[in-house]
Amino acid sequence: MRKIIYIVLFISCLNANPGSSYYYGHSARSLSLSSALVANQYQTFQSISNPALLSQCQNTNYGLSYFMMSQDRSIQTFYFSRGLPGNAGVSIAILRTTIGEFMGKDSFNNPTRGLSASDYYGLLSFGLGDNKKNGIGLSMRIHYSNLYVNELHIDKHTGSSITVDFGGTFSLSPQWQIGLKVQNAINPYLTWDINLGDGLSHTYDEQYPLMLMLGSSLEIYNIGNFMLQKDLYFSNETNKVYNHFFRFGYEHFISEQFKLRAGFQEENKFHFGFGYEFNLTERLPLILDYSLDLGSENEGVSHLFSWSFNLK
Repeated sequence: MRKIIYIVLFISCLNANPGSSYYYGHSARSLSLSSALVANQYQTFQSISNPALLSQCQNTNYGLSYFMMSQDRSIQTFYFSRGLPGNAGVSIAILRTTIGEFMGKDSFNNPTRGLSASDYYGLLSFGLGDNKKNGIGLSMRIHYSNLYVNELHIDKHTGSSITVDFGGTFSLSPQWQIGLKVQNAINPYLTWDINLGDGLSHTYDEQYPLMLMLGSSLEIYNIGNFMLQKDLYFSNETNKVYNHFFRFGYEHFISEQFKLRAGFQEENKFHFGFGYEFNLTERLPLILDYSLDLGSENEGVSHLFSWSFNLK
């Protein structure tokens, strides 16, 4: 029973679905816009939102994101992308999420041993399109997850998987673009290996939900971007939608260097942030993105930072 409670506690920290730490946000810009970015062109972190956006990738781009979160949680993202000849692009990204030491409880709510958890996601993405911003793309995502029990790691729970996502973009006009992403489309299984210290291997599989994301991005008179996205989660057992919600994001251009952002997701989740571009040299624009996540009463306030720069 105690081992089961460890696993349930870990999963509850990541919103129940396997791999759900990946859905929280990968950069300060994505969180401030409530991750409504499936159709939005942005040179850094774009392939995580939709690999088809790499068909619009330009130059060489680097990104680094760090989330200082409450309750000893953190998320780090490392990103690289490069435009290729023929309206194509390739990217590599690594996303790491961690939860620090917290106390385990038994079935009678008595303290047992300390636990910590971490997830690692590696993405290799490719996109190809035309000069009208129509494109397709795919991502291969490697996921490694572990749950450590106490500092001696006597009990260790590890999970691994390799899944494939697909994406597409379609341009209705130079200012209006539609995006589609199918996540966990191929091999949607996370295989767990449970080491209980008895010398035996205990394995089982969890299945990722099939996720369909459809959205649009509209540039309004060169003063801002409005983003709308609908997410659908399909049940593995019935192939029916068991969860769905809208995401909204708006980015306002105060100047060429300074942008204000706000996002809203159903269930009353509001986010705010800004982005500022420091033109250090003509070939090296450095961009700082910031987002504030107020969270719930129990989660507290989180400060999220992202740095990125493009080599022109």
